[in-house]
Amino acid sequence: MIEFSKIGKLVAGAVLAMASSVALADHVPGIGFTEKTFTINPGAIGEAGCGGGTCKASFLDFSYKAEVDQVRTGATTASFDETGGGYFGTFRTSLGGPVVGGTGLNNNYSMYFVFTATGTTALSGTTIDGTFNTFNYTMYVDRNMNTTLSNAQAGGADQSIGVSGGFADDVAVLTGTLVQGGFHIAQGLANGDFNAIATAIALNGFFGGDAFASGEAFTDINGVNSIIKGIPKTNPFANTTDITIDGSGNTSFEPTPVPVPEPTSLALFGLALAGLAFARSKKKA
Repeated sequence: MIEFSKIGKLVAGAVLAMASSVALADHVPGIGFTEKTFTINPGAIGEAGCGGGTCKASFLDFSYKAEVDQVRTGATTASFDETGGGYFGTFRTSLGGPVVGGTGLNNNYSMYFVFTATGTTALSGTTIDGTFNTFNYTMYVDRNMNTTLSNAQAGGADQSIGVSGGFADDVAVLTGTLVQGGFHIAQGLANGDFNAIATAIALNGFFGGDAFASGEAFTDINGVNSIIKGIPKTNPFANTTDITIDGSGNTSFEPTPVPVPEPTSLALFGLALAGLAFARSKKKA
């Protein structure tokens, strides 16, 4: 369990829903997200599933692990580097709803992802708030189901989470980078939450459907941190390597949103139109 004896104990938290919540939303201000259905096409990478065609889903569940190296930047602030990865378990059509059957996932092939991230943390009341500065990820299909993710020892020598085993035949099916995101660290049944909005570029034809209709999409990656180890008890912002995190969550997709002009931009556009109309009327006179 996490302790913050010198800075003040964190309040006990309830279990956090995997879906985006009010608590998560403050990491992605101004970015609304509405998941769209996507398709899975195992045949595109030579795997069986979906009856030789495609399956539809709206969410993809995962579990993950990560290690964090932290550098103190102030009494209650720090910067961090993070590596991690996870395994995908099920496709679903709704949060907590029935599993989409026949996809071949974890029968004919398995799926995993790896990521790297950087950012900053700061004490905010009785929680630690973190902000991602970078977040890069790639999702793979493990055709022979023989790739594993390495572990890191909490508080030990600096290690990274990476892949091992027979990953030479794995196929990259999705990749992306951060749009905006962050996390909270709390004490209780769940040790915090996380939420990141990132780009989602489909590779090798595995993903498609409404969410990828424009060729690219955004993904909403969010969930809870179940276990956090290695945070210094006397000062959670002290220099340390390999804070370890285990958690779970889900990801969903929507087409890349079309930017909405700000009021100032609209006003300038209106003035430009007015100027054009004036110039035309003057020329006609």
